[in-house]
Amino acid sequence: MIKLERWQTLSKRDQLAHIASEIFRAKLANDQNTRNSVIERAMELIDLTLQDPKWRDNPLMLLYLRSELASIYLDKSRDLEEIIKIL
Repeated sequence: MIKLERWQTLSKRDQLAHIASEIFRAKLANDQNTRNSVIERAMELIDLTLQDPKWRDNPLMLLYLRSELASIYLDKSRDLEEIIKIL
């Protein structure tokens, strides 16, 4: 797990790229357990991002993304394509 201090040194673009990478990995996962683990990792990265002062003025997109990921995590029938479209 990346530390908050290290995460905060990344640009907004790099932070979003790491989150997007995890979402794409989840889409490619071969089984439900792997998919869930990768979605959990993406949500952890979003949580770190929300703690970064760079996002303090406009966290809405991150909160929406986290909410959608949580919905997909809980409703196994939903497809990650919906989230990939907004990235």
